[in-house]
Amino acid sequence: MNQQLHPSPIRTTESNWFAWNTMQKRLPQNIRNIIDSNHDLLPSEAGRLALLADQISGGHPIPEPALPAPDYEEWLEQYRPHAGEHWHDTEWFFGETYAFRLILDACRYWEHSRDPFFYIKQAEYDADMVFEPVRAFTDIQHADPAGPRESVIRALHTAVWGNRSDLSFSAGGQVNRERGDAGLLIVNDDAAAADTLLASTRPAHIVMDNSGAELAGDLVLALELIRHTGVDVVLHLKIHPTYVSDTTVADFHHFVRTARASSDGRVSAYGNSLYEAFVRGCIRLAPDSFWCSTGFLEGMPSRIEKSLEGAGMVIFKGDFNYRRVVRDTVWPADTPLRTAMGTVTLSPLLLLRTMKSDVTAAIPAAVYEELDRREPGWRISGHRGLIQLAP
Repeated sequence: MNQQLHPSPIRTTESNWFAWNTMQKRLPQNIRNIIDSNHDLLPSEAGRLALLADQISGGHPIPEPALPAPDYEEWLEQYRPHAGEHWHDTEWFFGETYAFRLILDACRYWEHSRDPFFYIKQAEYDADMVFEPVRAFTDIQHADPAGPRESVIRALHTAVWGNRSDLSFSAGGQVNRERGDAGLLIVNDDAAAADTLLASTRPAHIVMDNSGAELAGDLVLALELIRHTGVDVVLHLKIHPTYVSDTTVADFHHFVRTARASSDGRVSAYGNSLYEAFVRGCIRLAPDSFWCSTGFLEGMPSRIEKSLEGAGMVIFKGDFNYRRVVRDTVWPADTPLRTAMGTVTLSPLLLLRTMKSDVTAAIPAAVYEELDRREPGWRISGHRGLIQLAP
């Protein structure tokens, strides 16, 4: 079997169209959306954002971190291996992630403590789209009551398809909010994952991705695990705003408050359950700067490794976390997941993702070939997904 033992992270050159297009168009558009949606930006802040968007789209040299900043040393260490590189010729995982950190500088985030993506995220609430996964899950459970195993499987599917609701991926375009079905999963380990989760007496850890509708689906899963197993669920969150809609502590609490205040009984009951679980300590929040960093899971700091030790399951949500786990590499077909992960020994580990990049691992060659033939663009469209277990 053809195995690639060393990672080759995607670069932002034309060698990978999607990464190159991200830096040419999608990321600069995300930045311009901040200017358009934040009418309380100071003129100087809007100017810095516009300049950053132009520099990225134009492929300028990547600037080093600026002072003052409370995380200067941390980001300088991440920047140094890429000093002298350009936005259109750097590692994609580094370049895109670092750009979102520079957005905070441009907005003077450390002086305002104001989320530059708040209004973009709030628009999803205003359109009453955030809680659709809750309504759908509640309705199917009411119409077709299920036991613990089937309920957890349903919750896993609710969580994975919620990953389509990604405001960074859409860059202001129409978000795909359709719920997929099992036939669209290129890997589906839902039954084995549910059995593992239900058999465990140890906490489940979820490394979170987007807020909004995706968060709704993830918290459906968290409540089902608490309800059927009695274990605690630890949510690993971003310590500051990033990637437009990624979940912070503030996003979690805003979500719960809004759900509790809903006039829809399904949503308010769900919100109250979340609040009670948080008060009891059954849901715990674990924000950390590592989840905002450019580092792969293989290089996780000891505090993260220790916090995940002894987990009944570690669940990684979303395309970006998938890229972090498998070192942002397009691995040859059939490369074992553990090979793609490098030295990571966390076990069991579950990946829930819809496909928004070319990064793949442990998918049979025949599946690749068939999808390439029938569905060009399947790796980046967000149409396909996977529930992938690494025992």
